[in-house]
Amino acid sequence: MSKKSLGTDKKSVYALLAAVFAVSLSACTDTTVQERNLSAVVAYYLEQKYPEYSYRFVDLNNDAVDDAIVFLQGSSWCGPDGCTMLVLQGEGEGFKVVSKVSEVLAPVRVAESQSHAWRDIIVHSNDEEKLLQFDGSDYPPKAAEQPTAPTESLGSAAIIVQ
Repeated sequence: MSKKSLGTDKKSVYALLAAVFAVSLSACTDTTVQERNLSAVVAYYLEQKYPEYSYRFVDLNNDAVDDAIVFLQGSSWCGPDGCTMLVLQGEGEGFKVVSKVSEVLAPVRVAESQSHAWRDIIVHSNDEEKLLQFDGSDYPPKAAEQPTAPTESLGSAAIIVQ
């Protein structure tokens, strides 16, 4: 069955797949439901069975639900200018992909500052610390094209991926 023939939007498909994978994996591992749901959504979104990534749960939009920053790894997602990072919004125990950002190198930081009620993200790209600001619908797709993060933001930003 193709994704289009499901007759629903991607968000609903992600939530359904996360629930199915969570139930099927619950006896196989000590990971939390939240981690299993994240893994299912990332695998589905990337169309890879076992993608390599590191992640961190953090509430980016102050809704008291963990969101996730996923730093993809491996030759499919990393090149000479950096790797791809996903930002996922938490929805209960599930997630939906909000942004896909390329040309990202560690460290990844979450700033105290906000844009459109979402916390700013600071990443290393193009030999500088770049400021990623939410525009009301997503974060920018290319880190290297973003402004340099203000020095005062770096000191108070929490490093979440090293």
